Amino acid sequence: MIFTKYKVEVRVFIINVLLLSIATTQSQGMLVGDRISDFELKQMLNYTPGKARLTDFANNKALLVDFWFTACASCIESFPKLDSIQKEFKDDLNILLVTFESKEKVLKTFSTLKRISHVKLPSVVADTLMHLIFPHTTAPHEIWIGKDRKIKAITDHTSINRDNIKLLIDGKDLKLPIKKDNMEYSLFDPLVKNMELDRMFKYNIISSNQPGLPASDGMYIHPDNGFLRAQATNVDFQSLYVMAYNQWSKGFNYGRLIIDSSVMQRLQEAENGRNTFCYDSWWKDTSRINACTEMQNELDHFFNLKSYLEIRKIPCIVLRQKGTKKRFISTATEGREEAYYKKDTLCLDNVYLKYPVETILNYGRHAWSPFQFLDETGYDEKVTIRLPGKFEDLKHVNYFLKDFDLEIAFEERWFEVVVIKDNDKL
Repeated sequence: MIFTKYKVEVRVFIINVLLLSIATTQSQGMLVGDRISDFELKQMLNYTPGKARLTDFANNKALLVDFWFTACASCIESFPKLDSIQKEFKDDLNILLVTFESKEKVLKTFSTLKRISHVKLPSVVADTLMHLIFPHTTAPHEIWIGKDRKIKAITDHTSINRDNIKLLIDGKDLKLPIKKDNMEYSLFDPLVKNMELDRMFKYNIISSNQPGLPASDGMYIHPDNGFLRAQATNVDFQSLYVMAYNQWSKGFNYGRLIIDSSVMQRLQEAENGRNTFCYDSWWKDTSRINACTEMQNELDHFFNLKSYLEIRKIPCIVLRQKGTKKRFISTATEGREEAYYKKDTLCLDNVYLKYPVETILNYGRHAWSPFQFLDETGYDEKVTIRLPGKFEDLKHVNYFLKDFDLEIAFEERWFEVVVIKDNDKL
């Protein structure tokens, strides 16, 4: 009897290995509808004892697997949102981060970037197996797994919102577009691959939507050759102008884009990727200022527009301190961070002040989110505060903030804005 049982277990193991081998040798990997295999995750952060099995995270809970890497700006910027979602749905959902990069590189990234230092999601590092099972070339790359351990969707990060998460948890049909990677595409290669970089001084391309590429943008020094690169794939024209005017990393709010209605009618993003664009420029031996000026001229010429900077008064949401007691200062144990709901209240303990107010109050969930955010408290340490579980208006929010000597208000302030108009020759 024992021998028979042993033979059955061996056969099951062999079958699982064969299925895993088949999945990883096919370029598409596991597909929507497949039931996930169980295997060991050997190197982990923010998870004791430092290793686990994949099914540990899909045990009567839905699971969102987020593939990322440290040079991916979209990946980094999505972490506060993922952290907020995890805390809100902690009883029904697990979020697991996965990267091929080393533990040391990941720890350095989280410690260097203060805006994500509070994020403590379980993370698989130095991964190879998960990348074989779920192959992709671009990130963020999201695998949506239901409570039945079946893959419900494979998407990019733009599909992550509270409504879709609730559908996943409830086992309902997500109906999300499948992310189809162009497996030949590399983020660090030119879009036109037949160029010899050592012979190139300036390279530029603008195209319409390219299926299979993620929505991403950024301007950076290429680590291999020192070229200054402005790169965007499948983004709206507004994102291109934010980059061209060097506002991309300055907390720029889209309310500071002043655009003619005729321009919006002509270039408004539509379904099926219409009016989203790809842009790729490489400069050798030039400054960011000169590169941005070139990019502005190229975009104006391509879209038949004229654009310029101007100083205007614009409406803002201002966070400020009332009184001198600073009752928002955290008294929690160092390193302990908590977010939980208590009736109609969102309780945030030992978190950075900017995170709950800018990210949660002004994260696109409210009618007033398009306004520029200003933190005038001058306080950059951790706090303990209470916020309404559902945000309705300023008066409602300030009812909670008054107990912490804080308030938010609408005010007009002078800011640099980007004005975009139709060319007079139209």
